[in-house]
Amino acid sequence: MTKDDLRKLVLEYGDAIITYRSAISNKLKYNVCTLDLSSSYIRTKNNKSVETHDTLLMFCWDTDTYRLIRTANVTNVVPLSKVLRNQDG
Repeated sequence: MTKDDLRKLVLEYGDAIITYRSAISNKLKYNVCTLDLSSSYIRTKNNKSVETHDTLLMFCWDTDTYRLIRTANVTNVVPLSKVLRNQDG
């Protein structure tokens, strides 16, 4: 998946479950992420990470941290609203 494709999907979904293959262990992992960093809660969190050409900086609700997601390792992106069976998802 390209960086632009991933960005578009997550922006469209708002919050998404992103499944990816770990670069270290090669195991499948997931995070519940958002690109909407405007929340006052998210702004209180420290961030020292910087995006690169092949990563996307997101806030992960399940780990309560910022995380750099390597876009080439992403295998699946699902809207959180679909998993929660929200009316609009």
